[in-house]
Amino acid sequence: MGAITPGVRLHDLPQGTVEERIRMAGELGFSCIQLPSKVLYASMGIDRGGLTHELADHLRAVLDEAGVSVTVLGCYKNLATPDRQQLMDNFAEYEACLNFAQMLGGCPVGTETGRPNAQNRVADDRMTDEALDAFADGLAHVCDRAEAVGGQILIEPGWNETVNMPDRCREVLERVSSPSLGVIYDPVSLLHPSVVDEAQEITARMLYLCGSKIRALHAKDFEVVDNEDEAGWCDGTGSRLVCHGVGETGRYDFEPVVAWAAAACPGIPCVVENSVPATAADCLATLEHMSARCGASHREL
Repeated sequence: MGAITPGVRLHDLPQGTVEERIRMAGELGFSCIQLPSKVLYASMGIDRGGLTHELADHLRAVLDEAGVSVTVLGCYKNLATPDRQQLMDNFAEYEACLNFAQMLGGCPVGTETGRPNAQNRVADDRMTDEALDAFADGLAHVCDRAEAVGGQILIEPGWNETVNMPDRCREVLERVSSPSLGVIYDPVSLLHPSVVDEAQEITARMLYLCGSKIRALHAKDFEVVDNEDEAGWCDGTGSRLVCHGVGETGRYDFEPVVAWAAAACPGIPCVVENSVPATAADCLATLEHMSARCGASHREL
């Protein structure tokens, strides 16, 4: 078993149906995929009511033929929203996705960590204790449903969201102490322009505080752009972070994370994010080279 099992987000591959993109992933050499529910809905012309056993059977056949597994079924709905009606609809979405994930073979359902306003707007309100309370309450409800069906829910912390630093992630994991709860760790998502020079220190703290709950990795790179005219990883400095596939810019060294994986959880799914069709193969090669160099040995962060 290698240090990691490389995967790709389905929507980072060329345009096509879900079936076509699954086959592309296999042909490129990826072993797993992240399947966002919205991509599935758009391809199949359905909403959550269309997440049936028949669809799961169909997708499993396509996945098996391509030699690919689903490592995360994405359901990115805001669990910190103060809008009660919106929250109830989001709960129904998570329930449908958790049930469908079991039909697919038991893959986890992944989510981001929300923002405490109905518009899901990036604002300073996400940094408050009240925001963390709201997210933890919503997450606890979803974890109860996950436990009931034997499923898993994985949260992905991010600087632009409510769980935006390693210590806040640890707090959520302690407050929502469900066996169904785990973490998708994307090191770049916890960065912003003011802290990019501290990237490896932040990575080390995240692995120390939350490593035992990490069930999947996201692999990407970044560049800092000198404007805040567009939405992004903005922190008031006048700059923002723009994301790319792993190894594309050389700004973030992902290899220490691969080394951690080799020692702590060999074979963990590692999904490339923010690649484009022209760079997906190179991103896969980057991960494979890192995995081969790390082997089963641990390199200290």
